[in-house]
Amino acid sequence: MRNLLLLALLSAASPAPAAVKSAAVGAVLGDPVGGTLKLWFDDSFALDAGVGYSNDPTFWADALWHDWRLLPQPSRGRVGLYLGAGPRLQAADDARFGLRTIGGLSWRLDESSLEFFAEAGPVFRFTQSGGVDADGGVGVRVTFAPPRRAQ
Repeated sequence: MRNLLLLALLSAASPAPAAVKSAAVGAVLGDPVGGTLKLWFDDSFALDAGVGYSNDPTFWADALWHDWRLLPQPSRGRVGLYLGAGPRLQAADDARFGLRTIGGLSWRLDESSLEFFAEAGPVFRFTQSGGVDADGGVGVRVTFAPPRRAQ
């Protein structure tokens, strides 16, 4: 029942699918290693969900806030910092659930649809004996704009 209530609250708090400005798919190498899907709602807010492997199958979903003004900008593309947090589930015999907090650096190329990123942060486990793990990695995503609706 608690899980159902949590799912309902997360669904109610999430932006509507029509608000998605673009989507990106890619891969991340690190811990965990896997695939990632990033939904952009505006220039500073995105949701990143992934499935991967970290000794066991691992799933995560982070709300990310980006700032593109903090760092000097390169001649090609844009570089920004981001912070985020969200649930993380490691599906082992003794399933581990936690809060993943993440910070990262993103480099988006203007003339292409590529985004390169590096990220790291602690994962606070809420199951079994608790504790803190770490996630981190480097990766690349390809961004796709959603099709425009006919007027």
